[in-house]
Amino acid sequence: MTEKEVGELYIRLAFQYESAIGRLLDKKIIDQDLVDRHRKSFYDSLDEEKLRAAQKIGDYTEIIRHYMRDMICEDMVSLTELAKQYSVDSPGYTIQSWMRSRNTLEFLRQWENDMNAEFDDRACEELIRQGHTTSLTITPSLWIRKTHATGMRVKQGKGGGVKAYPEIAADFRLWLDPKTRLAIVRKHM
Repeated sequence: MTEKEVGELYIRLAFQYESAIGRLLDKKIIDQDLVDRHRKSFYDSLDEEKLRAAQKIGDYTEIIRHYMRDMICEDMVSLTELAKQYSVDSPGYTIQSWMRSRNTLEFLRQWENDMNAEFDDRACEELIRQGHTTSLTITPSLWIRKTHATGMRVKQGKGGGVKAYPEIAADFRLWLDPKTRLAIVRKHM
């Protein structure tokens, strides 16, 4: 890659970053404080030497996706911790139970289609079909791997668990707590 190409890549990358930030702010997925905290570190990390070292990344959108996921994931909500409030011994099973519902999968599908251009809707449709015709257990890891979903993250090992964007976590929380769900329904009637 020539020095001119690296410079052009840097300009495209900065433009894509600002464009993505603008869309996320418009959709109120992130707030200005979060942008302000991360903008400097983003630009500091994009010096030309680092770009040269990252030549193996063929597409600048992949770099943007990496930065955006890391930035937003700091504000993700732990589904594992929410589940532990209801099932200390098996929070993973509680999350799997939530994902057995076709309504849950359709909710996740809608969220991903709205927020994730890389989401594989055909794979989602197949998972939904398999989940209801076989004994397939849909887990967060399987969901992410098969559909390229970004709304949830799974971390294995100590300190691990399942995290999700606030809207997804809110759906899970309402599924866990019918009393709160009923109170919300009554309030909005």
